[in-house]
Amino acid sequence: MSPELSIVVPAYNEGEHLAGVVAEMTDIFGKEGLNYEIVIVNNGSRDDTPAIIDHLALNNPRIHAVHLAQNRKYSGGILAGLAEARGEVMGWSHADGQADPRDIVRLYRAMREQNCELAKAVRKERHESPWRIVQGKIWYGIFQLLFWSPYRDVNATPKLMSRAAAAVLKLDSRDWFLDPEFVIKALRHDLRICEVETVWRSRRSGSTRAHLLTGLEFLKNLILFRIGLR
Repeated sequence: MSPELSIVVPAYNEGEHLAGVVAEMTDIFGKEGLNYEIVIVNNGSRDDTPAIIDHLALNNPRIHAVHLAQNRKYSGGILAGLAEARGEVMGWSHADGQADPRDIVRLYRAMREQNCELAKAVRKERHESPWRIVQGKIWYGIFQLLFWSPYRDVNATPKLMSRAAAAVLKLDSRDWFLDPEFVIKALRHDLRICEVETVWRSRRSGSTRAHLLTGLEFLKNLILFRIGLR
């Protein structure tokens, strides 16, 4: 029987804490009685992430391992996982422990209760550096200038979508733009997004790979979508 919910977890050099993040997910999903699947994508890691993923998959039939020989950036890793997902509802969450798995459950139930095809988090509280928070507000302001939308915190995860909605959205970003693309295409196709407020926790270890070039990619993609070239 296919799972009701598939969560893709892209992992690049996350060996230090990946097992703990996934253990928290499986514990909460199990307690909530979900028929779930976790698709963990080794996104070209150079540490022990691949071995940890294989170990997790070997010991839990609900975990599916996907290995990419080369890093495909944030969006490419998620898309590779979504291509393998079998759930009627599928989505993605980070491997760094910042998202609380309880929020994935809340998003899934909000979709059912509010009859939404899409759902996303809104980070009402963020345990990050002041610069990261300011940076997020700047990019959201630019997004709103180009694509006015009723939705908050465009880049927030987790994000969920029904299989039918995924077929409509046809997400295809190969860089860092998958989260804004999700919202832009929902607006284009008049698909309502349920939003659930969440608390964004501190990373368990390491640091984000986002940098200046990420911001430039973001701006380039915003313009391409705005003028209709994407």
